[in-house]
Amino acid sequence: MDEHVHISTNTVNFGYDVTQSSTDDFSLHCHTFYEAYYFLEGNVEYQVEGHKYVPAPHSLLLLSPHTFHGVKILDNQCYRRFSLHFHPNILTMERRQFLLSSFSSFTKQPERISYFENLEASGLAAYFEAIKECSAMDEKIKEQILPITIEALLSRVIQTCGQKSPFADDQPSDTISQIIWYLNCHLQEEITLDQLSDHFYISKHHLNKVFRKATGTTVIDYLLRKRVATAQQLLVSGASAQEASLKSGFSDYSAFFRAYTRILGHSPREDKGALPSLQNAEAGFQVLNLEVGEGLASQ
Repeated sequence: MDEHVHISTNTVNFGYDVTQSSTDDFSLHCHTFYEAYYFLEGNVEYQVEGHKYVPAPHSLLLLSPHTFHGVKILDNQCYRRFSLHFHPNILTMERRQFLLSSFSSFTKQPERISYFENLEASGLAAYFEAIKECSAMDEKIKEQILPITIEALLSRVIQTCGQKSPFADDQPSDTISQIIWYLNCHLQEEITLDQLSDHFYISKHHLNKVFRKATGTTVIDYLLRKRVATAQQLLVSGASAQEASLKSGFSDYSAFFRAYTRILGHSPREDKGALPSLQNAEAGFQVLNLEVGEGLASQ
C-alpha cells in the first residue's frame, strides 16, 4: 500500500514515500536546493550527471544545487525512500559551512559525487525518521524543531560518511565526462550542436545518442535545465529577468521565458528578489520532451 508523508515549507521539502508503482522514465531535473536522498528498499536506478547508480538498501546520495539527476522505479516491488530538499538558510550561519561539507560541487569536482552504501548500522535512518515525526507537530513547534533535526542529520552524515569514499556503479565514458564538464563551464556562452560536434570530433547524431544514453536526456534539455537553475539563482539575488536571461546563457528572452515557465511552473518575475519556495519545488521536476534539434543555438 502506498504511503506518503510530506513536510513543505519555504526552506524545506521532506518526503517519506512508499510506492509499488513503476515509472516509465527518469524524472530528470536540477534545482537550486541541497538534497539528501536515503534509499531504504526497492528496485530503482538513479541518474546523476551521467553516472548511473543501482542503490543498495540503506544507501545515501547527497546532491548539491545545480546537479542534474533523476530516479526511475523499475518494477512494482515496494519502493521506500526518504528525500530531503533544503535551502542552506535553514542552517545556523556559524555551522552552515561545516554542515554542508559532505556535499560535493559537481561543477568544481565532477569526478566526485557523494554516494555511500552500507549505512544501516550508522543509524542515519533514525535521523530521517525524526524529521518525519515533525510532520505531526503543531506548526509553531515544528518551525523550531525542524532546523534542529536537520542539523542533527547533517552532523550524523559527516560523522558517518566523512571518511568513506564515494563511488559510482557506472562511470560515464571519458568523452561524455568531458562534454558534461564543457557544458557546465560554458553555460553562459552560445553553444550549438555543430560547435560541440567540431570540438569533440563526433557527429551530431552520435553525440546526441551517446549523451542521451549516459544522462537520460538530450544536450538541449540538459542545457535548458542548468541555465534555468542558474537564472533562478540570479533572480533571487536581485537580478532583473532580462539580466538573468543573458547571464545564464539565453540569447533570446522569449526562449528564456518559455523554458523558465515550463520547467518551474511559474514566470521569472515571481522569483525576483525572493527566496525560491520549496513548497512547490516538485512541480517542475519533469523532463522536457524536446526534439533533438530544437533551437539549441538560440537557447
